[in-house]
Amino acid sequence: MFGTLVRNLVRDLVRQPMRTLLTLSGVVWGTFSVVLLITFGDSVSKAQMKQFHGMGQGIVLVFPSQTTLPWQGFVKGKPVRVTPEMVEAIPDKVPGLDLISPEFIGSRLISYGRQQFRNTVRGINPPFELMRNTIAAEGRFINPQDMESRKRVCMIGDVLASDLFGSDKPVGRTILIDNVPFLVVGVMRPKKQNSNYNGQRDERCAFIPWTTFGSLYGTKYVSNFIFRPQDPNQTKAVTEGVKRHLAKLIGFDPADPDALAVWDTMEFEKQISVFFLAFTLFLGLIGSFTLLVGGVGVASIMRVVVDERTREIGVKLAVGARRRTILWQFFGESIMIMLFGGAIGFGLSAAVIRAVHALPQKGFTEFIGSPTLNPLVIAATVLILLTIGVIAGMIPAKSAASTDPIEALKK
Repeated sequence: MFGTLVRNLVRDLVRQPMRTLLTLSGVVWGTFSVVLLITFGDSVSKAQMKQFHGMGQGIVLVFPSQTTLPWQGFVKGKPVRVTPEMVEAIPDKVPGLDLISPEFIGSRLISYGRQQFRNTVRGINPPFELMRNTIAAEGRFINPQDMESRKRVCMIGDVLASDLFGSDKPVGRTILIDNVPFLVVGVMRPKKQNSNYNGQRDERCAFIPWTTFGSLYGTKYVSNFIFRPQDPNQTKAVTEGVKRHLAKLIGFDPADPDALAVWDTMEFEKQISVFFLAFTLFLGLIGSFTLLVGGVGVASIMRVVVDERTREIGVKLAVGARRRTILWQFFGESIMIMLFGGAIGFGLSAAVIRAVHALPQKGFTEFIGSPTLNPLVIAATVLILLTIGVIAGMIPAKSAASTDPIEALKK
C-alpha cells in the first residue's frame, strides 16, 4: 500500500515538474519561515531576559522622593531622606528580608597613569555583590572589614579595568578617584546587562564601601537602596513593610504613592515575559500564514491530480475499491508532499541557524542570543505543518472519494 502510494506520488509529481517545483517551494518557504521566526523569537526572548537578569534577579529598588500627601502637620512636598544607617537597620524591623544594601551614586574622575575616565562610582555594602551579580572574577568584592575601617578600596568593572590597565593585572594596583588613591581589590566578572537604573552599567563602574563614600564626599542621604526578599512570592508584602517602617521613622503617609518610588524587578520581569511570549506567538502566526499559502498550493495541485486521474478512480470504484481507500490514497499523497517540503525547510533552517552561530558574538548576535532548534520549536512547527497538511489534503481527497464511477468512466 505504501509502495503504491509513493509510486503514484512520484508519477504525478514528475509529470508536471514546474507545477511540482512551485508547490514544493511554497511548503519549503513556509516551513523555513515558521522555524526561523519561532526559533529567533524564542532566542531573542531568552537573550534579553538573561541580560535583564544581569542587573539582578528578584530584587526591589527603592528611590526616596518627596511626599504628595499631607501627613500629621507636614504639608505635601516634603523631601524623603533616607540615611544608609536607616537602610542597614531595616532587616531588624521588617521580617522576610534576605539581603539589603544602601547605595550612593556619583560621577567621578577615575585615573591610572595617563588614562582618565569619568565613570560612575557606587558606594555599597557586601550584600550588593549577590543582589546585583557583581561577582569578582579576580580578587574579591568589598568585605565587612573594608566597611568598618572605611578603607579606600574598590572593585572595578571589567571594561573599566581594560580601559585603565589594558592587558596588565589590576588587582593590587592603586587608582585615583577624584585624585584620592584607592587600592583595587577585585575585578568584576564579565556579564551581559541591558538595563540600569542610574549611572553607567556595572562593567564601567567602581564599587567602594558606602562608609568610605559618605565620609569622603560628605554625602549623608542615599541615592537609593536595594533589597531582596527571602521568598519571591512575598515581595509585595515585604515592600509594604519597608514602606510602613520608613513612613513611621521619617514621617510621611504610608499610603503616599510618591514618597518612595519602587521598582519591583520581579513584576517587571513578568511583564517582559508576557510581552516576549506574545512576540514569539505573533512571529509564529506570521510564519503559519506563509505555510498556509504553501498548503493552498498543495490542495490545488492535488485537485488537478484528482481531475487527471478521474478515469482511474472510476475504474477502481467499479471493480470494488472502497471510497475510504481512495480518500486515504490522495490524502496520503498530500501529507507526503507537505512532509517532504517540510523536511527541506527544516534542513535550510538548520543551515541558517548554524551560520548565525559562526558570526562574531557581538552586536547583532548579542541581541538575538544563541538560536537553537529546541524540541518545543520542532514540535510546534510539525504541529502547524500537519494541521495545514490535513486541511489541504482532505479537500481533494474527499473530492476523489465522492467521484461517481459511471460519470468517471465516461470521461
